[in-house]
Amino acid sequence: MLVIVDPGHGGSDPGAVGNGLTEKDVALQISLYQRDRLRELGISVGMTRETDVKLIPADRANIVRKSGARYCLSNHLNAGGGQGVEAVHSIYADGMLANAVVDAIAAAGQPRRLTPVYFKTLPLPPRRDFYYMHRETGATEVLLIEYGFIDHPEDAARLKANWKVYAEAAIRGFCLHAKLPYQAPKPQAADPREAAIYALQEAGIISTPDYWLVNAKRGQTVNGEYAAGLIANMANFIGKEVSKNDGI
Repeated sequence: MLVIVDPGHGGSDPGAVGNGLTEKDVALQISLYQRDRLRELGISVGMTRETDVKLIPADRANIVRKSGARYCLSNHLNAGGGQGVEAVHSIYADGMLANAVVDAIAAAGQPRRLTPVYFKTLPLPPRRDFYYMHRETGATEVLLIEYGFIDHPEDAARLKANWKVYAEAAIRGFCLHAKLPYQAPKPQAADPREAAIYALQEAGIISTPDYWLVNAKRGQTVNGEYAAGLIANMANFIGKEVSKNDGI
């Protein structure tokens, strides 16, 4: 198995609660979506839980350890004062997976925390990882992803509106890091805007459809650098098409 997806908390352990959201439910929602997308991409995937059940730390870590997975994406929401996405990696990891996932989620519109990628150790020697999901999961590289702060009104609003976009962005970042082929999902609904964005991606004009899905709509603002890149790529594409037709 290449990757196991871990929805944090569950059952009688709700995790963080705020602004009409409960961490265990959003984590499971994100994780089930990612499981299905990884399967679509032909990537071997498992899960620590697929329903609303509680797992004690030892059982959760044991599932990951026994899975033999190379990677584990452990999905969470933050609380306690703050805003934005962050990811926590083991002291034995180089942080490259964490940066790839955070970069992808940030490109999809969720702000980064001031220090969005880090590791944490226990206070007493010997030097060990603070989180049991890093300490007790054997050779699996576990990444704890905090998609935003459930008790921050703006983060919570973005999570409600864009959780699927952020979940997809994390998959895209993971595939980029693991050097796996990635294709954006086809739009499920007859949404002309989504269809246009995916058409631009297929033509090589944009490379971050998640960003455009969130920002290229009424009431949102597109970053000038992204807009300039779109215009330049579009002009280049049109120029190639004109040259191709002239040669007919």
